[in-house]
Amino acid sequence: MKQVQLVSPGHINAVWPVVVGLLNIAIINYNDPDYDVEHLKVLLIKEFQLLFVVIEDNKIIGAYTVEIINHPNHKVAHTTCMGGKGVFDKDTIRQYEDWCKGNGITKIRAYAKDAQARLFKMKMGLKPVTHVVEKTL
Repeated sequence: MKQVQLVSPGHINAVWPVVVGLLNIAIINYNDPDYDVEHLKVLLIKEFQLLFVVIEDNKIIGAYTVEIINHPNHKVAHTTCMGGKGVFDKDTIRQYEDWCKGNGITKIRAYAKDAQARLFKMKMGLKPVTHVVEKTL
């Protein structure tokens, strides 16, 4: 069975050589990302975001980062970056949702392009709630 584990900020550097490639692939799929993978590492070490890894047979097969956002009506776990294969299945979703519930999270959210949004809907039951549009100045 796959296991989902939260990586403490003090251990980010230890797992970074394994997860950097997984996360970098996700970031470079955007034309003009807000930050690169090394900026993401700083956000993780400084605890602005959290790093979860998916482990199978004692090997990290996936990783995703989450920003916790406290809104007035909801506490949201917002997935900011994800990479790897088989990251989400019935067991890993249950583990992640259990962690979220145990930490007072009331909603799970993610940025996603169309194909990713379909996958989130199919695997996790996430529904599109808005479109993000932007213009570089």
